[in-house]
Amino acid sequence: MKGKSYLLFILTFSIFYSCSNKQEIDEFSEIHIEIPVKQLQKVKMSDFISDFKAVKLEFTENSMLHSIRKIIRYKEMIYVLDIFGAKGVLVYDMNGKFIRKIGSVGRGPGQYAMPQDFIIDTDTNEIEIIGNRKIIYFALNGQYLKESTIEFTGTNFLKKGNEYYIAIGGREDYKVVRTDENGIIKAHYLPTYSNYQNGEAFSCFIPLNMQEILFRPKERDTIYLLTLTDAIPHTIIDFGDYKLKIDEFNKLDHSQKAAYYKRGQNINQCIIRNYFENSNYIHMVYNMSGTFYEYILNKKTERHLHFSNNTLTDDIIGSKDSRWITGGDEEYVYYVIEPYKFKSTKQLREFYERFTNDENYIKEMLEETSNPIILFAKYKL
Repeated sequence: MKGKSYLLFILTFSIFYSCSNKQEIDEFSEIHIEIPVKQLQKVKMSDFISDFKAVKLEFTENSMLHSIRKIIRYKEMIYVLDIFGAKGVLVYDMNGKFIRKIGSVGRGPGQYAMPQDFIIDTDTNEIEIIGNRKIIYFALNGQYLKESTIEFTGTNFLKKGNEYYIAIGGREDYKVVRTDENGIIKAHYLPTYSNYQNGEAFSCFIPLNMQEILFRPKERDTIYLLTLTDAIPHTIIDFGDYKLKIDEFNKLDHSQKAAYYKRGQNINQCIIRNYFENSNYIHMVYNMSGTFYEYILNKKTERHLHFSNNTLTDDIIGSKDSRWITGGDEEYVYYVIEPYKFKSTKQLREFYERFTNDENYIKEMLEETSNPIILFAKYKL
């Protein structure tokens, strides 16, 4: 990637976006990030992670987690979405103690059958959960407030002012819509005839400090900037000769696509699995031929790291297969760590000893390993 061009673009766009009276962007220059697919570096995790805090999420009868889909850290609380196990949003304090579950499973007011995504409106201090073709509003203490219906199946969403950008599933004509508070559609983005898929949970919509709204469709190498009316290519992840052959991929059935993800059938074709971006960093995880690779870019210094599980020395967690990046914010990147994937109790103990010398706490954590650990880590690249 040509870093100077990237920085010049960001500065130019910031001035334009702030000063223009127009609500649309007439001209836009795409940003290309070239991934050196075959050029891997030998790195340690401590080369790009500095301060970190590990939080073991308490396991109780009401807080049994299957897999974490999204995390929000807000006002010294951790909000976690699990759509398969707990089937809802669970709240923990920063020590991992379970506080409450937001809403419940069902079809009545304040209930959902399959929650898909959630946000926290920092202006109103309300939690909003999308699912069952409705958005449900709760106070931070879990009190049910109200709900509004939508005409489509929403899978992910983001709020800007009094409007929503919603990624939709099913057979609707478009993959993203902008609506008002009442669910009335104001704009459509990315028509289905272009074979666009839904986005990933935490990276589907990427809000940046400049109030940009970025959207990454699943299996696509392009991140789009959503204006009031258009989806404009913002960042192109260029894998060169190793780009996913999207037209061929879209002809596969669900089991064949799963083979690309899980059994390495994407021979010499790169599929982005996770993508996280804040004001300073881009962190991307992609899969090729059954191997996972990571690319981390400091957008200001232009320094980057590119490595695979085979060229990484994990000197912080100690188990390369147990961790997964699950979003972040301006201060931290979030890793979900699954204790059961550690090879031994000894290896798990060594991980705990990296952030605490409280022997009683370590013993307690070793005895209860059902729920995941969240690692809040700061970049230092």
